[in-house]
Amino acid sequence: MGAYFLVEIMEIIDAAAYGEYIAGVKDIVEKNGGEYVVRSNRVSPFFGGPCPVRVIMIRFRDRDGLERCFGSEEYKRIGPLRESSTRANACIVEED
Repeated sequence: MGAYFLVEIMEIIDAAAYGEYIAGVKDIVEKNGGEYVVRSNRVSPFFGGPCPVRVIMIRFRDRDGLERCFGSEEYKRIGPLRESSTRANACIVEED
């Protein structure tokens, strides 16, 4: 069953560092079987709480692939760029 990595970027604190992260993460995601479903700054509120400034959704064949990607040594080298340059929420959504 598919597993989705859903990220809400609530605030970009350092655009240059975040840009560096974006430049490096795509190859790591794709090398690990991830496929970007959506990456967009065009986010509009509908209801509820605060609306993110950016949304990213990545589909993996299964949760193991997702965890392998974001647990990889390659990702661990660039992950701190995202952590220091944004305020974000992320969750894993698995298909039934």
